[in-house]
Amino acid sequence: MPISNIPTKDGSIMIGAANDRLYGLMCRLLNKEEWIVEESALRVKHRRDLVRMIVEETKKKTTAEWLDLFEGSGIPYAAINDIQATLNHPHVLARNMIAVVEHPTCGPLKLVNTPIKYSATKPTIRDAPPTLGQHTDEILKKLGYSGKEIDILRVEQVIG
Repeated sequence: MPISNIPTKDGSIMIGAANDRLYGLMCRLLNKEEWIVEESALRVKHRRDLVRMIVEETKKKTTAEWLDLFEGSGIPYAAINDIQATLNHPHVLARNMIAVVEHPTCGPLKLVNTPIKYSATKPTIRDAPPTLGQHTDEILKKLGYSGKEIDILRVEQVIG
């Protein structure tokens, strides 16, 4: 019974109690052993009610408290981070996943860095993102359009 976006007191979590064993572990961690039933079809049939009851419990603690409780339990779980929490997550920072690139028009931009890391070679972001239409003329010329044809397309507002 994987459940995503479960509200907590201060955020949301995901719990992957996808089989009988994991579901039982989750119930024990929620202090709701009475929810453990042998028949998984019964859980599926009453999923909406069960999820509502789980949410009633998860809202009683913070995300950090639930993460601490689930740690080492064997149940797949995770905090659901918003953009700011993701950008500042210790793992993201340790892997240098955010790079600041100087953009000629916008100034410094934070961009997602390459996720591939090698011991000898350090992939990097080579250029800032292009502005809208920055490469239009270059691409059209490679496609065989003349400067005059490109000017006509611009006048006719086919391109910007």
